[in-house]
Amino acid sequence: MRKIGLALGSGSAKGLAHIGVLKVLDEQKIPVDFIAGTSIGALIGVVYASGVSTREMEEIAFNIDKKQITSFFTPTIPYSGLVEGKRITEFIKSIIGNPNIEDLKIPFAAIATNVLNGRKVMITKGSAVEAVRASISIPGIFTPCKHNGDFLVDGGLVDPVPVNCVRDMGADYIIGVNVISLPEKKTNKLMMKGEEKKLATVPVNSKLINTRLSKFIKPVKNVMENPFLTLTGKLKTMRESPSIFTIILQTIAIMEQQIMNLQLKNLRPDILIEPQVGFIKPLEFYRSKEAIAVGEKVARYSSSKVKKNVR
Repeated sequence: MRKIGLALGSGSAKGLAHIGVLKVLDEQKIPVDFIAGTSIGALIGVVYASGVSTREMEEIAFNIDKKQITSFFTPTIPYSGLVEGKRITEFIKSIIGNPNIEDLKIPFAAIATNVLNGRKVMITKGSAVEAVRASISIPGIFTPCKHNGDFLVDGGLVDPVPVNCVRDMGADYIIGVNVISLPEKKTNKLMMKGEEKKLATVPVNSKLINTRLSKFIKPVKNVMENPFLTLTGKLKTMRESPSIFTIILQTIAIMEQQIMNLQLKNLRPDILIEPQVGFIKPLEFYRSKEAIAVGEKVARYSSSKVKKNVR
């Protein structure tokens, strides 16, 4: 049987569609031998590579709401970034512990960018959590991650869908997942009006959430305790102009889309899955149910072709 490599691309909240793709691969019993991920793709990829089931991944995503997402962005003194990223690091550790990449159940690589020279860095050894922290460090928002003497930021700047990286790892059949797309001006949500609040949480059944994730999957009782959340509330009165976070994320998304279009012409995967999640804004992680549903739907169209070609 051919060795299957999975290249999970960047895309902020849109990347939750990766969970839907993984669900279909599991259901169709399509094994994944290698995973390379960029930014949100690295985060989703490392959780899957650590052995967390797609059911638990889905449950975790469904139980994160707007307030909890905002609480991850603890502000720091704005020298090299607005957010230190400590709480996100703790969140990742609460899900997978603190393993080295070499100890994961599936060979894994996180893609980052050396911010001082612009070179791609493919992290395949050492702390899995630190590797993901580097890969998700959006320039201007997160402070760079120091790794082996280098200062690393979001891998999407140089390799939004790391097809060639997973090929270098040893894969001879590559599934690429691209969620990068420009925002849609007018979109219809996949849920009924008034249903959004119901999607924020689902009954918690997994041991993972009841134990390690309990301090993260819970309501933020006092909004005033979080200065960033308070600032976000004030910004709601300034709807005429986008926030600095939106501007940074959208600028990077535009750039990544252009890079990805050029790269995929030369490094096209055997199967390219492209969930159309442009209706989800970069920080709308609370819309996980919609993103996962789109990823699942698109992956089903490709799963039969994958099974046919890897056996």
